[in-house]
Amino acid sequence: MRLSPPSDQRDLLAPGAVRRLTRRRVFAVCAGAGVVAYAGCVEEVSAMTPVRALAAEAVWRDIAMQIGGDAVAVDCVMTAPELDPHLFEPTPATARAVAAADVLIANGGGYDAWMDRLVDAGKSSGARYIRISDVIGWREPDNTHFWYDPVIVRQAAAAIASAFSGYAGYAAPAIAARKEALLRDIDAIAARIRALRARFSGARVAATEPFLDRLLGALGLDEAHAEFQRSVMNDVEPGPADVAAFESDLRNGRLSMLVYNAQTVTPATTRLLSLASAARIPTISVTETLPPKLRWQDWMSGILDQIEQALSSNVNRRPA
Repeated sequence: MRLSPPSDQRDLLAPGAVRRLTRRRVFAVCAGAGVVAYAGCVEEVSAMTPVRALAAEAVWRDIAMQIGGDAVAVDCVMTAPELDPHLFEPTPATARAVAAADVLIANGGGYDAWMDRLVDAGKSSGARYIRISDVIGWREPDNTHFWYDPVIVRQAAAAIASAFSGYAGYAAPAIAARKEALLRDIDAIAARIRALRARFSGARVAATEPFLDRLLGALGLDEAHAEFQRSVMNDVEPGPADVAAFESDLRNGRLSMLVYNAQTVTPATTRLLSLASAARIPTISVTETLPPKLRWQDWMSGILDQIEQALSSNVNRRPA
């Protein structure tokens, strides 16, 4: 699979290091799918001044950087892999970074509700606020790990490119070209998912928590033990019956693959991994956040490599 080469990427900056940019604004109403414009349409930023963008998560920062190029300076709030977006508490430096931005990008769907609060508190700044949940028309209880779905990433890329072009019209052709290059890579990932689905659809798998549901569903895999996963996701101890059923499937080789979140390994997940190993069930480790120095498409390609290898090697795989 051919992916376009990575663009130059700036080092992650702490929110406190963000420099406020000088910008002029026109206070009017401006509508756009998935984009909230509190102060409305904005005059084009000077050609000498990059658009100031702030993403809540590293994965959306990466998408924004690939699209914006030199026309956009993108910073990120959640840079450390060990940070839990559900429990994250913003600091005054985070609030200042939000207030200084021209474009704000968040996952939405309650995944990073702290960003909503900061945007509401600083709505007079006039920044455009892109919530991916709004872009796709998300509704509860759908999974909010949107970045594992190429269809959603494609929609997000279009919304982000539109916002950047609105601020930096002088760079619109370059922004459009970079967006198209990214879309080609997204489509290549989607094509690979379809190819793997044709090979492995129906294989029975499980995960320690439901963060990868969107990708596993797109692959046509039969994901077991949903109640156990939901308990882990909600920081609730799984019920004894759920634990027993999960462990039984592992001991008896009734699963083709076990997925675990490398960022939330607990004694319970360690036990599941040990049972999988004893039964010779392949396990794959996936992070919930974009690893440093990787683009989204490289990260996704690596995850698909792991899945393909695991399902190709497992003798317990149920034929499609």
